[in-house]
Amino acid sequence: MIKYLLFDQRAISLIVSRSTLQSVEYNQGMRLVQHICGKGNSEILEDVYIEYTKDGILFVGKKTDSDQTEKGDRIFCVDLTTCNILSEESNPANLLIVMQKVFRTALKIWNRQPFSSSERINQTKSIVFPFVIPDRRRLVIERSNNVDRLMKRNICFPLLAYKYSSEDPHGEEKVDTSILAKAGEEYIAKRYQIQGLFPVTETYTNTDSTSALGQTVGGKLERKDNFAYWNYRTQYKNLTESQKYIVDYDNLDRPLRIDGAAGTGKTLSLLMRAYRLLVSYKEKKQPYRIIFFSHSVSTCEQGKEIFSNYPLGTSFMDPSSKQTIRFTTLLEFCEKFSEIESTSVLDYDAGNAKSYQLQLIQQVLEEAKNNYTINTYLPLLSNNIQEVFSDLTEGSIQSVCSILQHEFSIQIKGRTDCTLEKYIELPSIQNGLLCESKTDKEFIFRLFTEYQKILNTYNNFDVDDVILETLSRMNAPVWRRLRFEEGYDYIFVDEMHLFNINEQSVFHFLTKDYNKKDIPICFALDYCQAIGDRGNTTNDYIENAFGKIEKKKYHTVFRNSPQIANFCASIAASGVLMFQKSFVNPYDTAQNNFTMQEEKKAQDTPRLYMFKNDDAMLTALGTQLDELMRSLQCKKREIAIISFVSQLASAEGAKIVSERIKKKIRFVDDYCSVPENEFILTSPYSINGLEFQAVILLGVDEGRVPQTIGTNDISQHFVKYSAYNLLYLSASRAKYCLKIMGSLLNGRSSCLEHSIEAGYLKVSEQ
Repeated sequence: MIKYLLFDQRAISLIVSRSTLQSVEYNQGMRLVQHICGKGNSEILEDVYIEYTKDGILFVGKKTDSDQTEKGDRIFCVDLTTCNILSEESNPANLLIVMQKVFRTALKIWNRQPFSSSERINQTKSIVFPFVIPDRRRLVIERSNNVDRLMKRNICFPLLAYKYSSEDPHGEEKVDTSILAKAGEEYIAKRYQIQGLFPVTETYTNTDSTSALGQTVGGKLERKDNFAYWNYRTQYKNLTESQKYIVDYDNLDRPLRIDGAAGTGKTLSLLMRAYRLLVSYKEKKQPYRIIFFSHSVSTCEQGKEIFSNYPLGTSFMDPSSKQTIRFTTLLEFCEKFSEIESTSVLDYDAGNAKSYQLQLIQQVLEEAKNNYTINTYLPLLSNNIQEVFSDLTEGSIQSVCSILQHEFSIQIKGRTDCTLEKYIELPSIQNGLLCESKTDKEFIFRLFTEYQKILNTYNNFDVDDVILETLSRMNAPVWRRLRFEEGYDYIFVDEMHLFNINEQSVFHFLTKDYNKKDIPICFALDYCQAIGDRGNTTNDYIENAFGKIEKKKYHTVFRNSPQIANFCASIAASGVLMFQKSFVNPYDTAQNNFTMQEEKKAQDTPRLYMFKNDDAMLTALGTQLDELMRSLQCKKREIAIISFVSQLASAEGAKIVSERIKKKIRFVDDYCSVPENEFILTSPYSINGLEFQAVILLGVDEGRVPQTIGTNDISQHFVKYSAYNLLYLSASRAKYCLKIMGSLLNGRSSCLEHSIEAGYLKVSEQ
């Protein structure tokens, strides 16, 4: 049994600076964990020599010309006889998290740098909390270790980790330094010999920018250090083992699914897999047709641009090529397939069309309120539905519209063929509108009928109309006959969670062989970004529809700093608390890929600023932008303002904000090129697919997130779910800094309480 682990300062500096050692999804990261557990042989790993001795393991970093040796060597020792850190051996990801956090703390101690909120000082002890609260596990380091024999032999400031538990050290707890002395003696005896074992010619090319995997810049992609611009071979070398598994997966008949939080590189894995398949079939000189679906026009255009940077990307995008890929949104595909003019659809972009659909539903509600339809039905409705519709104020009507949109699309159009009889028989959805009686259903169907009349008046179709028309044509003899020639060999779907059950059904009809039960499809999803029954996996269409699915979960977050990832995790945890076992938390085993150098650029814990009113909030916005520019030294377009104030989330709103703070602001609701000298303003509904160095969430308070809708538990359940969704989606766009601004008139958002209590969001009242 090994008694100690000893790391010198050079080894620790190397370990915290190498991207491949931040996650066990890299082979190097897993090998490091195996060595920490004493399961390996002496070797050089990323310029760190790992030497197995009789009683322990030495980790010695390679010297460089810039090393300052006159101050002596610094060592960090883990006493495994008292420090139960190997209790995490069964969970390699957790063990690596603990060690990486502790290594960073050791460097801060030696360099006299300030501690973060996850580190504390208790007399001569430093206490590290590696995991997200409420997990109380901690590791205790003794800083004052007087081992005279080591000091006399050029060892200075030795640190000793001696306890790993859920308890704080007690008072003047005496620490036994005998293991530290023994380990230090072994290090002194071998340090010079080990330095001679490093190959003289060995060099290291820094690829820390692997953290850019999954990163696209706000506006048009232009940064050449972005992962998307690397050549394919270099990209592949820097993938995690989980990502390589997806890219290389050989079975083309079985559905392949990627689960992961925002910023884990799901989209780029899909693109690289598509490219590899086309190249392989080109080498075989066999035809192969791929279709790649995105939910929005913006993410579709980004996918095209990234793919076109591959050597053969442009030729594969040519429809006349034998090996070809078609990038499209599902709405665009269905319009063309069903021969529906795009001018007849509410909007060419699915996201915008669904937003406009909300406006039409609001028109229906207001008319029903004015012509006493609602008052006529109210006495006959169940208590739950009464409370939803009894007080339709300006603040509540938008929330009720969201619930109705979900009910119209998923329940009535998706599951009943738009017939009242079938709707009455259909069970309600837990996270939707809980109708308890036949009269409840008749009332909702009456509103749906009025909504359909408005569509007919404008001669418009909503997204569900287009999708359902496509499904009816696909499930017919003509397409069955044409599928073998015009169908696709393989289907990719990005952000599957954004497609409702109607839309997901289309994918079944695109393969060449209509008899296939297992669909040749590869798709990515993140349930934190899904609303309604899609967040509840107890009866999930995706789980059952495509056949026997091969699943792979991504655990490594590349996009967000640890502080922002922790905040996103706390928002996800709030959803878990709210929905219990029915909700999937993508951060349950998340690892962060930021090196210590990148963490230095990251700002502190995300902060909530509460102002006396909206006027004061807007006035302070200019100051916040100036502070971000000074601290990050980035381009203005790399900072985004995501407005939860509906009146400001538009081109006109951008003009108002621009005039108010005297800065150039560009409203972005689609994929476009943004000048370097303009800040970006957008809405939480248009932010998907974009990423920024810093993000300001504007107008996050109880009046708007969630929207205030009276006291009904059922409607609040849905609205709060939606609020968590938008918060998570918006916050996860930020890489280094996240600021949240709200109004005290509305009060602090209840969606933020868990994050504040857990310490992952700080509060400042202005």
